[in-house]
Amino acid sequence: MSIVKFRSKAAAEIIMLGEHADMLLKIIGKERGERGVIQPQDLSEAHAKLVAAVNRDKMSRSHENEVDPHDLTPREREVQHNHVTLEQQAYPLLKMLEEAQKMEVDVHWGF
Repeated sequence: MSIVKFRSKAAAEIIMLGEHADMLLKIIGKERGERGVIQPQDLSEAHAKLVAAVNRDKMSRSHENEVDPHDLTPREREVQHNHVTLEQQAYPLLKMLEEAQKMEVDVHWGF
């Protein structure tokens, strides 16, 4: 299990599990590699791609709410209750991207 650290002069460091970082980086069109950077001119597009993915995820999960919890097994209810949404996973990086845009600075990642 690896970890990835996101850094920017605009925000506090974010430490994330590698699999979650991979997913978020893929959404914004980047590959993890050992190190990487989102330059100021690319921050807006990266932010927009993450927001769009979060909104798509919310829309797809809205249909899950149509399931009656009484129709689920206790294990299925537990999994549903403990599920971490894409929005929750992306939130720290979204905020970092926003702050980096304001200050016009890079966002870096690595180990």
